Amino acid sequence: DNSILSIRINDDNTADGKIGFKRFEELIDGLRDLLLDTASFVLNPDLVTKKKPAEAHRYLNYCKFLQTEVGSFIAKVELPENEIIREPELFGEEVKADEVNEKLKSVINYVNNSVFNSDEAFDDNHFAENEENINLNLLKDIEKIYDKTESRNIEFYFSDIEESVKIKTEEIYNNNLIRLTTLIETIDETLNTENEVTLTGRIISLKSSDPDGEQNEIVFGSLLENMPIKVKARLNSDDYQEAVDAHKNKRNIRITGIVKKMKTQYKFIDVQEFVVPN
Repeated sequence: DNSILSIRINDDNTADGKIGFKRFEELIDGLRDLLLDTASFVLNPDLVTKKKPAEAHRYLNYCKFLQTEVGSFIAKVELPENEIIREPELFGEEVKADEVNEKLKSVINYVNNSVFNSDEAFDDNHFAENEENINLNLLKDIEKIYDKTESRNIEFYFSDIEESVKIKTEEIYNNNLIRLTTLIETIDETLNTENEVTLTGRIISLKSSDPDGEQNEIVFGSLLENMPIKVKARLNSDDYQEAVDAHKNKRNIRITGIVKKMKTQYKFIDVQEFVVPN
């Protein structure tokens, strides 16, 4: 059986189970973006999703709207569960639809607990501890649903054959929404003002589930402000092959991009250029 996502908008204007056309239109648009960007985030787990893969659209095409329920306004979407979103490849594992569903649940939980209902600062520790739930596109989608539908109270209800999970968000619009907006602005500011650096060094380790794909990681040693550091970077297939050859031949590599300090090492959150110097 497939999962069901129910979204309940609860305020004076929806008490009789009706919703204005404009709000409904914004909700549908927001839901579409939310599901598409969640699938993209699972397929390419980066801070910013620059493109939406064909497999993400495949996931979206499996989703179906169901008849709405009575009681405030409740929209219901049938989510795929066992459908394969990305086929297994020589080096890569398959991705099933339920991984996207679990990621959506996890991100909404994170926003509710660690953003809406927390005074925690959005500092390096916050980003390091919540890295697996932070994607700029997704956060903007969630903000847009509250903002465009002008909704204070939204309940997200996930149900499948094994469990039911309710995530209840209250007093959000014009109140706690500012926290999410601040987080988004912090990430935007990070991307715009974070040190763009060029680092040179020797590769320590390589990791890839599919060398022909985008999920290729390297860790290399370098110097930043005369301090030795370890740096992680995600490379496309062409650059990764060059990195493999450089590692094999004990040659240095050079990466230019935006780097961010994580808990135990640094990470390129945007690789602008990868070079193996002569």
